[in-house]
Amino acid sequence: MLPLSDTLVLDLTQVIAGPTGGQMLGDMGADVIKVEPLNGEHFRPHFGGAWVPSMNRNKRGLAVDLRTPGGREVLMRLVRKADVFMEAFTPGVIDKLGFGWDVCSTENPRLIYASISGYGQTGPYSSRAGYDPCIQAEVGLIEATGPIGGEPCRVGTAPIDYSTGLAAAAGIAFALLGRHKTGKGQRLDLSLFDVGMHLMSHWITNYGLKQENPVRMGTGNSLIFPLRVFPTKTLSVFVAGTNDPFWRLLCNALGRQDWLADQRYATNEGRVEHRAELEPQIEAHFAVHTAEELLDKLIPAGMPCSAVYKVSDVMQNPHTKARNAVIEVDYPGIGPVKSANNPIKLSDAPVTVRRKSPGVGEHTAEILREAGFNDSEIAGLRDAKAVFIP
Repeated sequence: MLPLSDTLVLDLTQVIAGPTGGQMLGDMGADVIKVEPLNGEHFRPHFGGAWVPSMNRNKRGLAVDLRTPGGREVLMRLVRKADVFMEAFTPGVIDKLGFGWDVCSTENPRLIYASISGYGQTGPYSSRAGYDPCIQAEVGLIEATGPIGGEPCRVGTAPIDYSTGLAAAAGIAFALLGRHKTGKGQRLDLSLFDVGMHLMSHWITNYGLKQENPVRMGTGNSLIFPLRVFPTKTLSVFVAGTNDPFWRLLCNALGRQDWLADQRYATNEGRVEHRAELEPQIEAHFAVHTAEELLDKLIPAGMPCSAVYKVSDVMQNPHTKARNAVIEVDYPGIGPVKSANNPIKLSDAPVTVRRKSPGVGEHTAEILREAGFNDSEIAGLRDAKAVFIP
């Protein structure tokens, strides 16, 4: 049995963070209902229609207009029976729609109510809309990222969004466990800002110790050396010499006893201090070998390292296939959609695609019947444009 079977989740979120969190709950067995406006969430056209399917598997679809009395009645009936309510509106918007925490928790005291926002429910920035790149800038991640002496750079994916999705799933699971002990629901206040600050943890700690801001180092790090990409005759190679034992592994694997014997390089502090002398030597060594030659020596020795691959390479990687890290589902009108699989692998609860990502309102009629609406009432809701039934 999947761990969240018999758990009803109402997922009103859109874009990345919330849908990712809801998808993880669905993967673990929850009955997740994706609640959308009548014309669907505004990101549905992205990636040729593949955006929403890539992060909404194992959900059912309900299309409802919360501006109508009928639409609000539909959602409130579901709130009264739900275990989890997920929303990602700018703080205050959901309250105006009649589904704020105070109202929903009164109707259902056992409800876990998860609010995902840019900056949280409190603080001077709480009313701002939040997007991953903006938060990257806000927490100092962009300023810390980029080539040496170059312009600040955005990280080339949405790390804060996806991390917030993971945190949402974990926070909801923790709250459900808490309810099992107390019988009471509670609110989860999760923000991209807080998650972004968490991703900056080591820089926050370093600033507290030394009052130093991060220095842009390309793929390197101003606090640790060698920790960077080194070009070779073929693919570049990333080396993670994060401690002194790894430094010794690197030297021995490459046959560079001269580096090992030089006491200036014996500690990380020394290697950072003498980076200007040591770095060109490592660059020169890597430049005259292929990535394959270097990896054949470093990996068996236990040195953390990797060639620098493109997404096209990773998709064909035998380890990617062995770990079932990418799944593919065919959608009519869109075609095969590849997406990242759930990274959580439980021994007794393997993740499968029990349901494809729903179309807009695909399960509206089914969900309304489960909520106690009869056929005549359902027809009335449809005619009043309170719901969409395809």
